[in-house]
Amino acid sequence: MTENVPEVTHGIAEYAVKADVSAAPPDVLDLARRTLVDTVGISIAARGEEAVQILERTPGTAPGAGTSTVLPTGARTDAPTAALINGTAAHALDYDDVTEQIYGHPSVVLWPAILAAGEQAGAGGRDLLDAYLIGFDVVTALAEGFALREHYGRGWHSTATLGVVAGAAAVSRLLGSDVEQTRSALGLAATMAGGSRQNFGTMTKPLHAGLAARDAVLAASLAAGGFTADPQQLESPLGYFNLYGDRTRLGGVLAALEQPWALRRHGINVKKYPACYNTQRTADATLRLVERDQLDPAEVRRIRVTLEPGGMDPLIHHRPASGLQGKFSGEYVAAAAVLDRSLGLRTFTDESVTRPEARELVERAELTESATPPVGAPEWEYSFAVVEVETVGRGTLSERSDVPRGDHRAPLTRDELEAKFRDAVDFSGTGWDADELLTRLWNIDTTSPFGGLVSV
Repeated sequence: MTENVPEVTHGIAEYAVKADVSAAPPDVLDLARRTLVDTVGISIAARGEEAVQILERTPGTAPGAGTSTVLPTGARTDAPTAALINGTAAHALDYDDVTEQIYGHPSVVLWPAILAAGEQAGAGGRDLLDAYLIGFDVVTALAEGFALREHYGRGWHSTATLGVVAGAAAVSRLLGSDVEQTRSALGLAATMAGGSRQNFGTMTKPLHAGLAARDAVLAASLAAGGFTADPQQLESPLGYFNLYGDRTRLGGVLAALEQPWALRRHGINVKKYPACYNTQRTADATLRLVERDQLDPAEVRRIRVTLEPGGMDPLIHHRPASGLQGKFSGEYVAAAAVLDRSLGLRTFTDESVTRPEARELVERAELTESATPPVGAPEWEYSFAVVEVETVGRGTLSERSDVPRGDHRAPLTRDELEAKFRDAVDFSGTGWDADELLTRLWNIDTTSPFGGLVSV
């Protein structure tokens, strides 16, 4: 290259191969285990989702011969196919974790890729945790080379566009690839990056995560076998950051990798409710208001939800017509919270979203954005949601939420996380022993080699 730009492809590859994560502090390892528990639980919960079932019966994506576990069913198949199905399943219910640093979902790509590739390679459980830490470090470092709100605003799904490259780094670490092989894996993954937000509210949105997980495994595996890509792909004028990100920010990518334990620094947000993360504050605020004021749906004249600027970006379905669309509808989340006084997996079925009483209340709900919250202090961090309910006879009732439960600043307790896992397994109808699975997941780093989690 003639330009004097940071050698990001080499820097990330070297980090993925050589970074010493053997001394990861207990709290960092615990965070990694928590993401594993959460991701596996919601993957199993998606067993009955049509998107998963179509993948499992379609030639080219249906399970075949192999040693990697398909989490929703316990079937075995090759690693790329397992990663595809598990990644799609993990994102199908939109119940997976989030970090603001990438404006997306890190674990839904990383864990399906790592579990599938690790099982095929006979890796140990601690190797899987180490690969996750590497992948999380890389995905958050990649974000430093993006104007993420602009990237997201143009329609890209950052979960996939960043996740596939970070996943390739994580799997390369797991496979024992050298620096040159990992550089090729990163270049291959960068070519595979994609995902359009116009598909939010359809089966294609979770497919973005599945494709990214599959392609991460494929890129790392091809490169480990000698397949080549441009060794400076990420930073070059026709490469990844010029296409998706901002080449003027490349120095920040390598600087981020010099700081320890991104998982601790940035935190991870685990969803309490199975809907888009931008609805979690709305859900918390509405449910608190309903409980505090004993709100009856018959009292409601109008619901107004105010979010921070950009808060409506993923909430593209204002009058949802399906369960999937309901997950991306702030109006429906508020209406369902008023009607049901709770929000769970069954809130977002087609039947729940299209019931007459929900449709009628959604028509009386509206979303808006403001730089200044209409209730409470003018200051806020990251995001906020203010819910105002105009009532018959009691005036306007309001509630605000800046930090939803499950946020890294207000994390779910272990008991709450395990309750979510048990509910997910129960929802799946598999009949599997949730407590036995939890024991194996919490103790994953004592397992060698990793041999899967469920069996048919």
